[in-house]
Amino acid sequence: MKKDVHIAVLIMAAGASRRMDGIKQLMPWKDSNFLMETIKTVQQTNATSIHVVLGSNAEFISAECSLKEKNIEIIVNSNWENGLGESIAHGVKVLIKQTPSLEGVLICLADQPLLSSAYLDSLIEEFTKHPSKIIATNYHKKVGVPALFPKLLFEKLSTLKGDFGAKEILNNEGNAIISLDAADQMIDVDTNLEYQNLLKRTNNTLNT
Repeated sequence: MKKDVHIAVLIMAAGASRRMDGIKQLMPWKDSNFLMETIKTVQQTNATSIHVVLGSNAEFISAECSLKEKNIEIIVNSNWENGLGESIAHGVKVLIKQTPSLEGVLICLADQPLLSSAYLDSLIEEFTKHPSKIIATNYHKKVGVPALFPKLLFEKLSTLKGDFGAKEILNNEGNAIISLDAADQMIDVDTNLEYQNLLKRTNNTLNT
């Protein structure tokens, strides 16, 4: 694999998790919580840099996870209430300013706890072969995140608004997209019931 392709990961963790009883980013998972385990997974990939986008409860989450002490790059979106699209746009703007040589942005969510570093690396590897295409995750009849976006779409990413994330770009048939199958790794956790089901499914013995 080409290791010199500059790919930054944006871990989206800015939402208020209103459907969860508690702060979703900090829900107990494995050895720590959703956010920290997502960070650990991404750290094991061939990505060049990792950035966490925070918004709601930003200072508390950062402190609870000791992000600054761990030298995790933090991007805070003060307008997080405007939705996931706004947070993606803000994160991409910061990345473009910081790193003009950036070639791709891999967008991940902090509430997909079953994703593996091997799967994320498969997205990155595919991107090195097709650096002008979106490499996205197959959700049967549609595609979604994790998704890796090429430089030619940075401007569109930086103008996203609302709470639909990058769906506007991913659903545009004019964009060249390659989709990969994450199989049983694809699960979003938005509610307490989904969280409890996740624990049962994985036989996780956490105290909840």
